[in-house]
Amino acid sequence: MSTPHPAAGPENFAALQQDPFFEPVVDLIADYLTDAFDNPADGELVRWTLSALPATNRTTERERLFTLCVGPMEVLYVERFPQDGRIVDYRVALYVSESALVAASARSLDQLRNMFPLLHFDRTTMASAGGDGIVVDWFLSDEGADDQFFSLPLTAAIRPLAELLAAGRGSYGQYHNKDFAAAVLARISGR
Repeated sequence: MSTPHPAAGPENFAALQQDPFFEPVVDLIADYLTDAFDNPADGELVRWTLSALPATNRTTERERLFTLCVGPMEVLYVERFPQDGRIVDYRVALYVSESALVAASARSLDQLRNMFPLLHFDRTTMASAGGDGIVVDWFLSDEGADDQFFSLPLTAAIRPLAELLAAGRGSYGQYHNKDFAAAVLARISGR
């Protein structure tokens, strides 16, 4: 039997549970999955995968808490920024459909940038997004950024991109953390 990738293993999930931002992270992922799919549990490992403390872009100044992928593309992740043995900040990054976000908000991308100055809106060049993907990211240390983020019409902007991506096949199964996914699905079923 092969050894699972560390991001898929119980040790990474146990370490992630010790992070002070763990509970908000579970809520964030649960919200994404319920916005993206009618029955998230049916799509686990087929439509979406979830890794715990992956090595993606890890440096001494930054590391990911998790990566949620739908089909072939990462759609949600949170990074933490450690410094001198403590965490100094977190960054949330969410990919959504630009056309759906613009339509649901009745604002252009430039208007959204002006209206929500604590959020960053950048188009993605990932081919799997079909030219319609945008990443919205923000830092927890920016007071009020979370309020700006959650005032966006995220539900309307998440599903169209997730539906497009779910049709593709991802190659992230070896990184999927079943314990972490079970915690998220338990949160969803407990609502």
